Amino acid sequence: MPVMTSTLTAPTTVGRSRPASVAPRADAHDDIERAFLDFREAAVRLAERVNDLSSLEVDPLSAARDDLHLVRTIFGKWSSDVLIALHAVPSIGFEDLRRHLDGISPRVLSLKLKELEQNGMVHREILDTRPPRVRYALTERGWTVAWLAQPVLLYLRHTDRTLKRTAGDRPRVADAPA
Repeated sequence: MPVMTSTLTAPTTVGRSRPASVAPRADAHDDIERAFLDFREAAVRLAERVNDLSSLEVDPLSAARDDLHLVRTIFGKWSSDVLIALHAVPSIGFEDLRRHLDGISPRVLSLKLKELEQNGMVHREILDTRPPRVRYALTERGWTVAWLAQPVLLYLRHTDRTLKRTAGDRPRVADAPA
């Protein structure tokens, strides 16, 4: 999975520390769960600190409405696909990006890129070539969002595997004793 460097300018790949065929340590699951709980607590403290520093009195329902608007704008249909593709390939041309996103039309991709550019997530660079070419990359804000999303995605992948593994151990409703 690509992750960003500390300067938030380009991704690096984090390799596996063990081959996929080697089973994880028996206590690795507990260590991972503890790491996510620690991260959650740190995220709560960060949110509280930012709220305290901003000193804005915000109605919780109004804040939730604003959050929902932000999520729908930044992570709406195709936006997540574009952001994830740009996270994986730090600088890419329009056609290469379109080929990586199965099913997106050139018009929709163009609209999404403009929307993400207006929201400060994507930078558009016009290259001095004949014919003119364009390359897209994440901005610092885009990299920051990608970096902040990384633990969330890791958590969801981890718990998805855990749920699938434990779901196989549970009796199905039809198999449950009456």
